[in-house]
Amino acid sequence: MRRCREQLAAAHAQLEELRAESAAQPERDETHCLRLLLALLFYGASLRSAAACLTAGFEDLAPGKSSIALWLEDLCAAAEELFNAHFAGKGSCAACDEIYLSGHPVLEVVDPLSLAITAIRADAAPSQDNWEALLAAFDELEVAVSDQGLGVSKAIAATVERHGLDQWHLLREFSAAVGRMEGQAYERIADVEEKCSTFVAALPYPPGPRVPPQLERLEQAQQKCVHAIANCDDASTVLGWLYEAGQFVDAQGRVRTPTQIQGDWNAALDLVDCLDAASLYPLEKKLRGKVTGAYAAGLEERLQRVPLPPGWHALERAELQRQVCKAWTYHHRRHTHVLHAPKAAAASIATHLGCSFAAPHLEAYCRAVFELLDRTLLASSAVECVNSLTRLREGSKRHPHPKFVYFLAWLHNTRAFTEGKRKGLTPADILGVALPKDGWAMLLERALARRRGSACRAACHN
Repeated sequence: MRRCREQLAAAHAQLEELRAESAAQPERDETHCLRLLLALLFYGASLRSAAACLTAGFEDLAPGKSSIALWLEDLCAAAEELFNAHFAGKGSCAACDEIYLSGHPVLEVVDPLSLAITAIRADAAPSQDNWEALLAAFDELEVAVSDQGLGVSKAIAATVERHGLDQWHLLREFSAAVGRMEGQAYERIADVEEKCSTFVAALPYPPGPRVPPQLERLEQAQQKCVHAIANCDDASTVLGWLYEAGQFVDAQGRVRTPTQIQGDWNAALDLVDCLDAASLYPLEKKLRGKVTGAYAAGLEERLQRVPLPPGWHALERAELQRQVCKAWTYHHRRHTHVLHAPKAAAASIATHLGCSFAAPHLEAYCRAVFELLDRTLLASSAVECVNSLTRLREGSKRHPHPKFVYFLAWLHNTRAFTEGKRKGLTPADILGVALPKDGWAMLLERALARRRGSACRAACHN
């Protein structure tokens, strides 16, 4: 609901801004009307709502619902051309997953650091052939993460050197089971405590040395509930260890090998047998052997290839790398802004090592290491993050245009984040895609060019 209110507020602000511009500029042309239409469609307005809003703002120029549908076709086609020219196949790592918009499957690939959509295809079944066709656009893809879907898993295994299973999907069922256990345990103990207090309040006298049998049974039930809550706490601890077992850098900044990750994963699963939770035993068997640490393969070698700051000796690399990886773990968990984290890490490391004057030289090294670690994938949840941004804008359209996903992908990739560690940056900025101008303006120009070209061809034909 909070995000819905934010989207409505943003759309209202955009409308008020355009109305103010219209009042200051009497010559309201087709481009101005189209820009408002673009904002309305991006913020989730249906065709009918967009037509009503345009009629309120542009009485003489407002197109009808059928005309808006034609404009949407041009916008979607223009967005597809721009997306394929600037974003398709960019990046060396990918989070892959299928999502469903209006009941239609959409295959989506997202760069995890920038959250930029780098490949997308609508109305495509999540089969191996469709995924391979989507991944074929990448020239430098090194690692990809996905869930256990057969189509995407086979496609990635056939096209990408390193493939990791999405830990978020892997542990989702286990996490839900632990949550249900905890909820049921607290509900039972609350019910027993209420019965105990009601029974004691109904007694004509305080219970003496000889406790009534009913109260004794309630106290025994209360002790069982306490045991169940303690068992749930143990299960939550095991779940936390499973999450930590998959980390490729520990809290002390040491880079872990695939063998260490796999061993810690299996050791954490062994603890499930010590829990008094029969519902977790089948899940523990399903998780066996699922995490191999393939995403961490070669990470140490790639870190060794990062150039040292000026004045640092090769013998000092191990300690410096450990300090930088430790700082990355700290800032990653605190969600520090991507532009500020390397600078803050360089300052703290230089102070810790007793050479504050070297902080400016350390910043470039910290930035390179941070980017390398940020692009080491553990989960494809980046797709879910992007999906949460786009679904609200698509949900009001019962029958969306087949290429509407390109419209959403282009505007998402060129729109700045308003909060979080990427605040003020667009996915294109973080991905390193240099655009000649504002993404909205580029889309409008391309759509108008297509519109004029269609009109010219129609005139020549007549």
